[in-house]
This record gives sequence, structure tokens and C-alpha cells, in this order.
Amino acid sequence: MTEITLSELSSKLGGQLEGDGQAVVRSVATLALARADQVSFLANARYEKHMADTSAGAVIVPSDYSGPRAEGLAIIRCDDAYFAFRQAMVMLCGFRQHDIRGTDPRAAIDPSAEVADGVSIGPFVAISAGCRIEADTVIYPGVYLGANCRIGRGCIIYPNVTIYDGTLIGDRVTIHANSSIGHDGFGYATHAGDDGVTRHEKIPQTGWVEIADDVEIGACCAIDRATMGPTVIGEGSKFSNLVAIGHGTKMGKHCLLVAQAGIAGSVVVGDYCVFAGQCGIVGHVTIGDGVRVGAQAGVVNDVSPGQEVLGSPAIPRSEARRAIVSASQLPQIRIAVRDLTHAIDAIKRQLGMDNGLGDQGREED
Repeated sequence: MTEITLSELSSKLGGQLEGDGQAVVRSVATLALARADQVSFLANARYEKHMADTSAGAVIVPSDYSGPRAEGLAIIRCDDAYFAFRQAMVMLCGFRQHDIRGTDPRAAIDPSAEVADGVSIGPFVAISAGCRIEADTVIYPGVYLGANCRIGRGCIIYPNVTIYDGTLIGDRVTIHANSSIGHDGFGYATHAGDDGVTRHEKIPQTGWVEIADDVEIGACCAIDRATMGPTVIGEGSKFSNLVAIGHGTKMGKHCLLVAQAGIAGSVVVGDYCVFAGQCGIVGHVTIGDGVRVGAQAGVVNDVSPGQEVLGSPAIPRSEARRAIVSASQLPQIRIAVRDLTHAIDAIKRQLGMDNGLGDQGREED
């Protein structure tokens, strides 16, 4: 078990310790569950309420934190509390250790495939002709690599991932279980044949997928190959689970996609974009650098760099929030309009302007 004094931990994090520097922590935990030998963190103000009664040995907090604090609780002030806690987790917990070593004899590897020294391949992996796999990559059981795939150095391919032919994957890429990379894009030409029957005729998908260095793909994600040329996922981008990318889309660097986000085909996405859960992007639009798309938003037009959009169809955040507030007030507005209409009718009758219909024919409220 790894253990470290608070003084050492604070020094390694570049933080400022307030408390007993000789106290020892051995692991990490949430504020609500932490014990005296564990370190926790506070990066979201909504969890401040736990600071008054947490049993943690220490809490990593923002540099300017001035909220509640349990008696005797040690704190480590850091400029970026969340990243500092990440660093603490790496020191105390490390990353998952893979129990696959060497090549399992039950794997099926084409003789023409090139597998570098230090690659670990689990049972029932299928590696097709012309594949090349660089050193220190780990391939879990049940993975399929189609012909002429390239897998970079230090990648992790988890169980039952399917990587179709011609896919190019950079270094240090992680793909979680049951994802599919490089399958055919959704390409059909709807055509009425000589027999008068209209059919959706499949268009050959002759492109491929390129995934750059340091990308992480969640479980059960789907990335289509392009009709022609590449579908591209830029360096450092991270996917949650159940993300779908359409054929021919070009995604920039360091984008974040939350669960069930979907981007249609032929979309151009800039760098450092964020797509929240269940949002959808129509095809053939351009998303500028630094765009943030809110949960369940539906983007139907180009979005300029730096914008944050919400709603369906998606509009700038400031407008969307006003629309949401207005929609929540519709019952009161309806009542106010009804009362105002009745008052106007009464005034018209008093002025002899009644058209003889009065309230007849008007919807009852």
C-alpha cells in the first residue's frame, strides 16, 4: 500500500499545507466517505456542506477557499484543486495494471502482421493481414483488427473492440469495450428503379478512420469510416460511452464528448470543443474552436468559435436561457392574457363597441 505524509504530498502538488504535515494518507475518497488516512478534494461549491463534518485526513481545496472546515481538518490549497487531486490519485492509486503478458496461444495472428516486442495480446484476438502494432500496446480478449490496421505505441484496446480494415490509430490511444471503429458510414442513394420500386441503394464506403495520439474512446462508441478519405479524431480528444461519429467528420484536438452525443457525417469540428450528453449535430456544418454544446441540444447550423449553445434547435446560451424561463411562465402568461382580454371586452361593451359576439365562440379557460 502506498502512503505519503501530508507534507510530502503538499510539496509534490505545489500546494500550501495548513495542518499536521506528519500525518499520513494512504488512499483517496469523497468528502462524505473519507477516513482519517484518506485525502479528498473540493472543486465544486455545492459540496462545501461536507467540509464541516468530513473525516478525511486532508482535503485539497482551491487557493482562495474560505468556507466551512471541520475542527482539526488539514487542507492543501492549490491553484487547480481538481487537477491536484488527480495528481494525488496517480501517486496513491496509479492506473489499472494489465494482467495480459505476451501473446496468448489462442490468438489468431496472420503471418503477415507485424507485432513489435512488448505487445501483449489476449486470448481470442484476431489480427488480420498487413496489420502493424507498435511496442507496449495491450490488446484484450475478443478484439478484432481488420486488414492493414495500424496501432501505435502504448495503446490499450479493451475486450470485444472491433477495428475495421485500414484504420490508423496513433500512440497512447485507449479504446474501451465493445466500441466499433471504421465500420461503414450511413451512405445510401434513394432511387426509383425501372420496376417502379424506390430503394435505398448502398454507396461503397471506401474511406478509413484516423485516430490521433492520446485519444480515449469510451465503451460502446461508434466511429464511421468515410465514404471517401478519412474520418478524423484529433489529438487528445476524449469520448464518454455511447458516442457516435458519422462518416467523413473531422474533429479537432482535445475535444470532449459526453455520453450519447452524436455528430453526423461531414461535420468539421474545431479544437477544444465540448459536447454535453445527448446533444446532436446535423451533417455538413462547421463547429468553431472552443464551442460548447449543452445537453440535449440540437445543432442545425454552423456555430462560431467560442459560442455556447443550448436548446433544440440550438441557439446562444443567453437567448436559450431567456426562452426557457419564458416557457416556464407560459401558464401565468396565458392567465394574464385571458384576464386582459376579458377586461378589454368589458371596456368595449361599456363604450358600445361590442360586436354582439362578446365571449361567445372564445375558448373557455
